[in-house]
Amino acid sequence: MHTTAAPPAPAHGRQLTVRLVFGLYLFAVCVIVFAPQPDAERFTGIVAIVARALEGWGVPFDIGYPVLEFAANVALFVPFGILVPLIAPLWHPWLVMASGFALSCLIEFTQTALPSRFPTASDLLANTLGTALGVGLLAAFMRLRSRARRSA
Repeated sequence: MHTTAAPPAPAHGRQLTVRLVFGLYLFAVCVIVFAPQPDAERFTGIVAIVARALEGWGVPFDIGYPVLEFAANVALFVPFGILVPLIAPLWHPWLVMASGFALSCLIEFTQTALPSRFPTASDLLANTLGTALGVGLLAAFMRLRSRARRSA
């Protein structure tokens, strides 16, 4: 049993806004992960640019790029870990993380059918870690907000 309090259910207007943001987020994720490779590079090319810049500081591209790509995949799923509990406040954090894992599995499985995309286990791990990080950040924010309200 988890001890963190569930996020309060947003008021109707806020709930609608959170759902809209979640829909836009999912659309952006689909564009990033399913676009053909030449088109995808417009979205993910920043990783290569930063990796090339790190070469100037002595970090080999072959090391910098995979680390940055992993970090970008983590960051891509942090919003999932934040938004899902706001939409479904009664979901246990493990269910949210399992949902992030399931979405990542779906993405990686779908990429097997796309000729210019390559599914990887590291993406699955990074996406799941990103979901967990989002869940943790939201839980920490809610605890801080609760403490601030109690002390006010």
